[in-house]
Amino acid sequence: MKSPIRSSLVEDPVEYEIDGIVRCRIPDLTFANALPFMLGQDPDIIVVGEIRDHETAQIAVQAALSGRLVLSTLDANDAPSSIARLRGMGLEPSLITATVKAILAQRLVRKICEDCRCQFAPSAEILMEINLRPKDAEGKKFYYGKGCQRCNNTGHRGRCGIFELVTMSDEVRDLISAGAATDQLRSQWWAQGTTTLREAGMKALHNGVTTIEEVVRETVLVG
Repeated sequence: MKSPIRSSLVEDPVEYEIDGIVRCRIPDLTFANALPFMLGQDPDIIVVGEIRDHETAQIAVQAALSGRLVLSTLDANDAPSSIARLRGMGLEPSLITATVKAILAQRLVRKICEDCRCQFAPSAEILMEINLRPKDAEGKKFYYGKGCQRCNNTGHRGRCGIFELVTMSDEVRDLISAGAATDQLRSQWWAQGTTTLREAGMKALHNGVTTIEEVVRETVLVG
């Protein structure tokens, strides 16, 4: 019989109780002294709420080197920029390449209200905001919400996520070890077929899910 997966979570604050997950609150313990207790429980997965400084980053890396799956979050403009953030916290490139397996960037965009969604032809000035020429927009659809009672006349109702997932490869690890800049890492991930946040936003835009303004506001145009 397969053993159940054991998980431990350190966060601030603990918001929900979940069966099968051991949780502790940061005001009671620090990341530094919580980890030994967690490892003593022999978890398969460790979740560190957020990496904010060198101490927390070092703890997450040491936990990953012990063979556990470590999940965490940090603030960055996009997935490739996360490497620069980890470097800025003082992590050695060798530790980054040895432990980081994948990085997922995510943004929430407001959804167009389906009850008042309208198609429109954006002007050249509006298209410039998403780096499109009128010729590039031919055959593509654009929408906005004109406002109704269902959405309190905002034109938006609900939100959805757009995502950018990058995975480590030998080429990326070599670049990190060589101290490559974020733009170089980004170019390598593009060559591997990564869908950027802006591209994910454009897909949601043309599918009538969100607006040009939301894509511009929540994504960074790079390259």
